[in-house]
Amino acid sequence: MIAISAGGVAAIVAAVFWAVVAVFITLVLVNVFRVLESVKITLDETRGQTTPLLGDVRTTVQEVNKNLDHVDGALGSVKGITKNAERLSSVVEQAVSSPLIKLAAVGAGLSRAVRRGQKES
Repeated sequence: MIAISAGGVAAIVAAVFWAVVAVFITLVLVNVFRVLESVKITLDETRGQTTPLLGDVRTTVQEVNKNLDHVDGALGSVKGITKNAERLSSVVEQAVSSPLIKLAAVGAGLSRAVRRGQKES
């Protein structure tokens, strides 16, 4: 038999240890490569789905902005109509209230006169 010295045994043990470490590192790197490949595929799919969605979002935002412009215009028109209605209401109130007050005063005066006339008779 061949006699192996202690140094030879230590070298064999070290070689086996480094071989196991190399196999372990290789397996870890293979798994890391698989994970990275999976992440790359997921990112590519996500990019493929989000790009058209971003275009749709842009179009939707533009349409909403147009509609908001229309709403702003309508609100401005409503504001003008409200001011005109307030003015008209004020004019009608002034035109009607003064004669009504005078008519009520005349009515009250006539009523007193009629009552006095009835008391004197």
